[in-house]
Amino acid sequence: MLSGNSYHFNTLSAYENIAYVQYAAELKLLSEQFSNRFSDFKNIEDCFSLFATPTKCNIQIAPIHLQMELIEIQENSLLKSKFEDLRKFARRLICAFGSTYKCEQFFSLMKVTKSTHRTRLTDDNLENSLRLCISGINANIDGLVSRIQAQVSH
Repeated sequence: MLSGNSYHFNTLSAYENIAYVQYAAELKLLSEQFSNRFSDFKNIEDCFSLFATPTKCNIQIAPIHLQMELIEIQENSLLKSKFEDLRKFARRLICAFGSTYKCEQFFSLMKVTKSTHRTRLTDDNLENSLRLCISGINANIDGLVSRIQAQVSH
């Protein structure tokens, strides 16, 4: 982009007087944000390799509790269904992707809940509010109110 080449940006190349330096700076910032956001994936790259190809992965980099099972699997592919620990490990890794959306949703809710208008919100109350927001449970307020008996004065 800095060299003035907009070959990969078809829409941009239709314009004249393009501020390539500005676009290059924005692209660099975007690239850094992606690197920061997905840096955790680099930390678990070996786990992905193990998950994707257990019959071809490097056993030395696998967690110790899985190494013997991996050796047996790599020697005999018919034994794949026999290894419960390996299946649990794979399920745990898959769950990371489903929970990413929930995590994003959670932080958005936390931002809304802990706004400038609710500055006296304690950590416990915040936790309870967030738990209510992300759970699928709907409160039956009418049912709760109907069960409460009015207190009679003495």
